[in-house]
Amino acid sequence: MTASPVTPDKIPSFEELNYEQIAGLGTLRLLLTGESVVDLQRFWFFSRSAVDRFLRLSQFDTDNPLDLDRLRDLHHQAVVYLTDIHQFQVPETVEQVNEIHDLFLMASAPRSVVQQSAAMVVKVMHVLHHIAGQELIFSSSVSEAELFNRLTARVFAVIDKMRGTGINVVEFSGGKKPLTSLVTKLLAKKNVFASHVFDKARFSITIGSDDDVVPALLFMANNLFPANYVVPDQSQNGIVTFGHIAGALGAAPEHVWDFWMQGGRPEAQPAPTPRNEFSGPDYRNINFIVDMPIRIDDLAPKAAPAIAFAQAEIQLVDQKTAQDNEVGPNAHSQYKERQLSRVQARLRADVPVGKKSLD
Repeated sequence: MTASPVTPDKIPSFEELNYEQIAGLGTLRLLLTGESVVDLQRFWFFSRSAVDRFLRLSQFDTDNPLDLDRLRDLHHQAVVYLTDIHQFQVPETVEQVNEIHDLFLMASAPRSVVQQSAAMVVKVMHVLHHIAGQELIFSSSVSEAELFNRLTARVFAVIDKMRGTGINVVEFSGGKKPLTSLVTKLLAKKNVFASHVFDKARFSITIGSDDDVVPALLFMANNLFPANYVVPDQSQNGIVTFGHIAGALGAAPEHVWDFWMQGGRPEAQPAPTPRNEFSGPDYRNINFIVDMPIRIDDLAPKAAPAIAFAQAEIQLVDQKTAQDNEVGPNAHSQYKERQLSRVQARLRADVPVGKKSLD
């Protein structure tokens, strides 16, 4: 590597946390802030079993030699990219790993040249794998409907499992947006490309208490999707505070703050204004988009391990906030009215109703 390792002036206070707490904080920061995994300084895999769980959640079967070969190939491609395109000098310990798990463990170690190199390799592997998953959809016969069916089955199964842990899921719904809603959304946006609609598949979850919101988020990130495939810059958090996070993880609030501010992103606090311009002034929820990995070996056997991606929006809110969201200007009917008004104005091109635009 050409860059020198970063040495902090003092040991950050969050280093006093245990590995599970640090991993939880890293996951929550990706979910709630829309931070990109490519911008991370360090990963949070502190045991071989933690790496194994992450790979299985990413739909890699670590007991399958074909899957391990694919991971090794991604590792090799990433090293070649870094050395050929950027002329980085990748340390031999990173270039020649005995097991792929070792790479993730090195990327999670304290800052050093080896750690920085391993983290860069993991980031490039992330992008390469995502590109391959998107190309698989175009090169195989898999339909969007089939991907949606498999996605829905996974989400419903995990929500049932979540209920079994004691998290009070008051209401859950999921499905595809109607065509009319997609048309309205696209007409309301300046960019009307259908590929920029992230919420064709949407899952809404209402939790009984705001104290259970963070446990619910962590449960999904540990059982439904890998947090590295949360779509960057598409997250909205209007509920979770540092107090919620500290309470759920059993951590001191100052340690949570110290960890969060590594990247200079304090967005764990409720946003003062809604991100969606059509929402009411006090509307609050948690909203993020995930590229969910879906295994489709049966549909593309020649590409095995065949891992495609299906994009879904996940909305989560506690019961009290859900009730507040249906009062006055926050109500969904008011949201739709504001959105439809914008669409009608754009369709008219600001020509008053009744006035001829063309002679």
